[in-house]
Amino acid sequence: MLARLRSKLPSRNTALFWGGVLGLTGFYKYNSNESKRRLAYYCKEAEVVANEPIGALDTPRKVQVYVAIPMGELGTRKARLHWEKYVLPVFVAGALDYELTLVNDTETIDNVEKAVRGGVHNRVAEEIKERRRKELEREDDNMELRLWREAIEERKKDNAARELTNVLGRAPGETTSLSLWKAEPYPGIMDVVAIGRETWAEVVNGLSEGAVGSLNYAVPPLVPLDSEHREQAERTISPQSEGESAPLVIDTAGTLAAPEIATAAMPQIVDYDRFDAKRGQSPSVELPAIAYIAHYNLSGWGSVPQKMWNFFHDQQNVDLYARQALQVVLGSTRRPARDVQELVGMGNGEEALPAWEGQGLDVVVNPHVAASVIVYDTQKDEAAAAVTSGSDSVQAQG
Repeated sequence: MLARLRSKLPSRNTALFWGGVLGLTGFYKYNSNESKRRLAYYCKEAEVVANEPIGALDTPRKVQVYVAIPMGELGTRKARLHWEKYVLPVFVAGALDYELTLVNDTETIDNVEKAVRGGVHNRVAEEIKERRRKELEREDDNMELRLWREAIEERKKDNAARELTNVLGRAPGETTSLSLWKAEPYPGIMDVVAIGRETWAEVVNGLSEGAVGSLNYAVPPLVPLDSEHREQAERTISPQSEGESAPLVIDTAGTLAAPEIATAAMPQIVDYDRFDAKRGQSPSVELPAIAYIAHYNLSGWGSVPQKMWNFFHDQQNVDLYARQALQVVLGSTRRPARDVQELVGMGNGEEALPAWEGQGLDVVVNPHVAASVIVYDTQKDEAAAAVTSGSDSVQAQG
């Protein structure tokens, strides 16, 4: 009887194989269910904010989310998936409106494609500088700046019409819209959410430059029409087609110069700085609060073991990233920045990843800016207690 039973049992190797398959499958299934349960918990906590009534004239809260290319990557695909998996569900559950900006700037040098840093930096800095310029333009004795603003806006409209003319091959008609429909700008100041250390470094640098940097503005040059290029080219080569030599032009130095197609004039610079008495001092406009949400991006063969572990044990990532997103929704850790070092060091744990080897980003913060910045302390260890405090935390947020 016992011998007959043993003959029906699988061999040792077969038992090990199927035991391993069933064990890994069960472990993965448990991880999947547990990850969903934990994410649902954070979304449930965020719904407390969504269910709060707002006034008829109040504007729902909105944040600006920036995503730069993670270190070791050539695009924002992995960062976008990270945002959609861990952060977006919590924002949606909390009815937190957002505007997502993906910065995918790359360049090719010697047939090698590389990521270009600074796109987020420039966007953040220009947004703050524009608010500073408009503050100067509102002053009674700055009529010159208001006139320059009108000229700049008119030039932008002309350029939009010229770009559309180049696309259509003709001047746009009366019924042709020169601009697409755009939503009304947000009336307040949107807080800024940075996904990953790379984005955080650029946000902080842009914030510092925008708050105390130069406000001088280059008037955009007039966009040339394709028809003007063709006409100029025909006038230049027409004498040669008739057997005549092209005219020579004597430059100011007395040497001979070949005729060239006319180019657009160099842009003029509007000198805002001479009207800005507070330049380099404390920021003259309110700065957006900034939040860092981690993104420990794993790349390279050395990260394969950790990737495999995360595949079977993702609930730890849900706890980390979704909890940080919830702190942004609740505002439970929103406070003034302590000092420059806090802004510089926020999220620097990511720099221990293999993708950061030999790489680095400098974070430079003006002390006056650091004293005026509001941050979401998403790295605070005690923040989990604020998450579980339910409605009390929301009431404290105000």
